[in-house]
Amino acid sequence: MQRNFKESQIVNYTDIHKDLRGSIYSVVNEECKNVSIIESKPGSIRSNHYHKKDWHYMLVLEGVLEYFFYSNIERRVKYINVKKDHIIFTPNLEIHATFFPQYCKLLVVSGYLRDSATYEADTVRVEFINHDNLQKAKKENFIWSPKVDLL
Repeated sequence: MQRNFKESQIVNYTDIHKDLRGSIYSVVNEECKNVSIIESKPGSIRSNHYHKKDWHYMLVLEGVLEYFFYSNIERRVKYINVKKDHIIFTPNLEIHATFFPQYCKLLVVSGYLRDSATYEADTVRVEFINHDNLQKAKKENFIWSPKVDLL
């Protein structure tokens, strides 16, 4: 099981097999309830929420994404530039947002169902990253504080 991560981070493929026929890259080797493909247009911002119980892995199939999260451990905003073929893990109870500077296609693996009722019951929307604070959020000294204590 990979999900022992305390905060968002780039993770490795669980297993890689290569031979004369080609390669197999195992993205996630654990129980999950949903696998989705999400396409995002250039300039889009998504997420700006946290999940009460759910978690997910996002594999960048095409493009790049700029990933922001509020570290409950360090009590500060962190930024990760996620490139093609990278996988980022998001644990529950962590505020996160994504910005897409270019077209991006993601494969997303989630622990819970993605139907509207299940997803909305587990998702808490937060005012976090927007087009006004996006550039500031990439810097080490960006100050932002959640209105709720998640730990």
